[in-house]
Amino acid sequence: MRRKLRGIGNSLKMKKLKPEGDNTKERNNFVEYWAEYVRTHSDLEWSRQQNIVINGQIKNSGNFHRKP
Repeated sequence: MRRKLRGIGNSLKMKKLKPEGDNTKERNNFVEYWAEYVRTHSDLEWSRQQNIVINGQIKNSGNFHRKP
């Protein structure tokens, strides 16, 4: 079941993420974007979104098999 993360991109002040050719630049852009998002949105709003991501990762972790 997919859930849409609410609130991302809803702030008019926030800059949009731009794809970069360099992976390091892309990661740094996302860190800056997320830091700005956390600063400009309530704890309840962004923590709900993190909860969805973390729970999805935990649920999906059972799909990986360890090599003997």
